[in-house]
Amino acid sequence: MSLSEQIRAFTAVLLQPELQQRITDCAGPLYKLPLDVKWVEKNNLHLTLKFFGSLSREDIQKAVTQLKIIAEQEKAFYLQCGELTALPNSSHPRVICLSLKGELDRLQLLWQRIENTLAAAGFPKEKREKFNPHITLGRFRSRGNWAVIAKNAGPFPDDQILVDKIHMMASKLTPRGPIYSPLAVIPFSKES
Repeated sequence: MSLSEQIRAFTAVLLQPELQQRITDCAGPLYKLPLDVKWVEKNNLHLTLKFFGSLSREDIQKAVTQLKIIAEQEKAFYLQCGELTALPNSSHPRVICLSLKGELDRLQLLWQRIENTLAAAGFPKEKREKFNPHITLGRFRSRGNWAVIAKNAGPFPDDQILVDKIHMMASKLTPRGPIYSPLAVIPFSKES
């Protein structure tokens, strides 16, 4: 793989495999509904912190260097799975997701540090002003019907999610869906 090759990249908080399984089990009844939804594969469930798009290997290394600087100043914190929700809203749903609760103020500060530090290093900032953290479960391919989802959804796990590292991930698009692979794992350095 050459340095000039482009890789679709994003930063994320990965979920424990047990939590991925519990979320998938709870979403099971939704998978059977006659809706035009592309569901996220169990092993791909995560919390995206920043989507870069296509980056060169050199830019990935540059981003990882900046993320290490951020991680040196971070302490572990906890999030918790919230409610099933729709983005941008239930009237015009495009994304089916789980909201998050817990130490959202810490997560918001982490996101702002990532945005500002990477922007100072030459990476474009996201257009949004505020981070809306969630775990994507599926995306409507055509106009979505939230009422059907809400009627058939059972309770989802309210497990805690330990945030103690940032993952730099590659996303390879395939006809069956994206394949994610880790490019770097950047642990937080400060003690909790």
